[in-house]
Amino acid sequence: MEKLKIEYHRFSFCEDIPCPYIGDGRTASLEFVLPAEGIARHFHEFLAAGYRRLGSVLYHNVCRTCSSCRPIRLETKKYKASRSQRRTLRKNSDVTVECRTPSVTPAKIELYKNYVTSKHSQEADSDMRDYRTTLSSLHQGYAGSIEMDYFLGGRLIAAGIVDEGEDALSSAYFYYDTAHLGRRLGIYSIIQEISLALSLGKRYYYLGFCVEETPKMSYKKFFRPSQVYEDGVWKDYLLPE
Repeated sequence: MEKLKIEYHRFSFCEDIPCPYIGDGRTASLEFVLPAEGIARHFHEFLAAGYRRLGSVLYHNVCRTCSSCRPIRLETKKYKASRSQRRTLRKNSDVTVECRTPSVTPAKIELYKNYVTSKHSQEADSDMRDYRTTLSSLHQGYAGSIEMDYFLGGRLIAAGIVDEGEDALSSAYFYYDTAHLGRRLGIYSIIQEISLALSLGKRYYYLGFCVEETPKMSYKKFFRPSQVYEDGVWKDYLLPE
């Protein structure tokens, strides 16, 4: 991993922040990496080493006393949809999915604002420029990003960003209209992203972090068979008996 970091990045820095996933007061330590020119050719190597993207930087967890956040991925050709996931597909058969070059629009800003205020209990910000800035870091910063927009009756109800690597597709972010909770759009988006990865001939699909302690992050383990990244090695994820 040291060889990869030295050859493919300009510099890195670490930052301690309140853990965004487990709200018990613990601290998360993140290492951020500013990629060198031409990083797109090596993006899949960073994914394979547990990194994620935010804007134009890559990051991974270097927490000293906690290992709850584990990167998780699956091999696209081995994925088998569960009965529950197949029901979700049928429930959303009237949803249209369109792939395009990422962009930030007023409709997406409004959708994102409503998502974070209702789903994540954030206070609404009257300055829409703050939402635009945040969305720009999600939608832009990497030339290999693909935007997936979800429409119901011609109305935008969800938007997702995936990052393309040489042999992989990585789920970067997804937000949706919480008036449609019964559709399980988060589950539906993962199925659609796996389908896109298959159509692009990608071997791996990265789901981000699996965090057992919180249902908002642990549901990813039900996409099977999957692997988690521990101690520098990808290991088969086995559900408890």
